[in-house]
Amino acid sequence: MKALALFSGGLDSMLAVKLIVSQGIEVLALNMDIGFSGKDDKSEIMRRRAAAAGADFKSVDIRSEYLRQVLFEPKYGYGKHFNPCIDCHGYMFKTALAMLQS
Repeated sequence: MKALALFSGGLDSMLAVKLIVSQGIEVLALNMDIGFSGKDDKSEIMRRRAAAAGADFKSVDIRSEYLRQVLFEPKYGYGKHFNPCIDCHGYMFKTALAMLQS
């Protein structure tokens, strides 16, 4: 059995991955680069953290699609207050689901 985990590289995602791996499930820790993590490339640190939790690691660059579809042309508009976090997480789930189906 295999699992795909959205992976920030933080403690919560590392523990979630570790719990899944401890059940004998192969995990791919998937990080989505949306362009807001600063100038430094953190992929090697995140790769090591995923490995420490027992998972393989993959980083996906979705910056241009994210900017266009979530920030500039949100599906449901901006509403009363601009809050891209809800749309952002939805977009990440949609991207991960598309990866599972391919």
